[in-house]
Amino acid sequence: MAKALGDCDTFADQGYSPREESVTPAETLGLSSSLQAVAAEDKRGPDIAQSNERPQSPASSITHSHTSRSETDGKAVRVLPKRTKKPANKPANTRADHASSDDEPLIDTTAQLALHSKKTARMQRRQEKKQSARKVHSEIQSFLDLPPELLTLVLSFLQPSDIYSLLRLNRSMRDYVLDNENAIAEDVMSRRYWVLRQCFPLPVTLDKVPDCARPALLSQQWQDRLRIHKNPYQHIKQIDPTTVCTCMSCVLAWNNLCIILDLAHWQPNLDSREPLPIIPRGRNPEWNVELLEKNAQIVMKAMYSPLAYGRILQVHLNVTTRTILRSERYRRKGDKTNTHTSTSVDTKDRTTSAQQQQQKPQKPRLYHLTDEEAAAGTDEFLERSGPPSYQPIYMRDNYYSVEAFVPSRKWDRDEQRWQYYSKWPRPHENDLAWLVARFTPTT
Repeated sequence: MAKALGDCDTFADQGYSPREESVTPAETLGLSSSLQAVAAEDKRGPDIAQSNERPQSPASSITHSHTSRSETDGKAVRVLPKRTKKPANKPANTRADHASSDDEPLIDTTAQLALHSKKTARMQRRQEKKQSARKVHSEIQSFLDLPPELLTLVLSFLQPSDIYSLLRLNRSMRDYVLDNENAIAEDVMSRRYWVLRQCFPLPVTLDKVPDCARPALLSQQWQDRLRIHKNPYQHIKQIDPTTVCTCMSCVLAWNNLCIILDLAHWQPNLDSREPLPIIPRGRNPEWNVELLEKNAQIVMKAMYSPLAYGRILQVHLNVTTRTILRSERYRRKGDKTNTHTSTSVDTKDRTTSAQQQQQKPQKPRLYHLTDEEAAAGTDEFLERSGPPSYQPIYMRDNYYSVEAFVPSRKWDRDEQRWQYYSKWPRPHENDLAWLVARFTPTT
């Protein structure tokens, strides 16, 4: 054993390392034939018995090499431990591959780091100071906090029906609208109903008539002259001379406003082509009395409330556009019916009539009304040329043939525009002057 350890020291002095993989050929070292056979057998590979044995330690291999040197001619033979090769069919690192294939896709959760330093805090304070200096500070917290001019301008773009809805919003809105009713209604009618406002003026109440003209209006002589205009119409309530001025201009204005309200009431019947109820002469049923009374109350309210007056004009504008569109729809249906119900027997005559129907230009809408103008809710299209409304609607049977009832104007062919009557209340003032000069009772 001591001898073997001595040999190990000799190997250490010579610089031997167990990791050295170079093997010196047996012939060079002078091995015997028996040892050469053992070396050749080691090159061919270990047998089955040797492969099942546990690998020897480096110390045992050194001892074995020393023993074989002693058995030989005394020459030093260095036999290194043989490295076994890994089988080719064994999978390499199967556990790691399986784990990598089952990993979920990586999600990038990187985010910007929050900077916390005195410098960044100073820069942030400076930036906030600059922004606060540029920011406009307003004390407006609600719609009613706007200046009166802006609030009135906003309301002027609404329709009278929308403003009536705002009256039910809250007490503050109701008080503001009622306090500024004249200005709001004036802007709304100037923007939307400029034409209808000139065609349908408001009659004047008797309390606004000068005291010098009231005796002439209430004189029996003048009331007898108005009898032709005070006939019991079925669609107009008689004007009350004790509350409304009965000059000729005010009487016509009263009748026109009552007519357009009654016309609006019967629009569902005209849309569905249901005949209007006929009232026998000399009779006045209860439902008609209530209807006329209701219309008269609306006109009386409009004489004191500009917003109610604008609501009447809105109703009549809707009736006008509705009637124009309805007339065009019925006209198209009539043309199709005439084309399909041809009474001619000859094929050539039928073909000729069909060609004439196709070549015949389609009649445009009244006032060349477009769908956009009908939906806009303004009366600008009434400024175009169209049929005048010289005669009043004196009975309900005229509702079937009236497309647009726009009185108090005439078409000027030279200037190609409508000429309206004198601006209200000039006609009313002229009639009062004429009445005072002729019908003032003598004392």
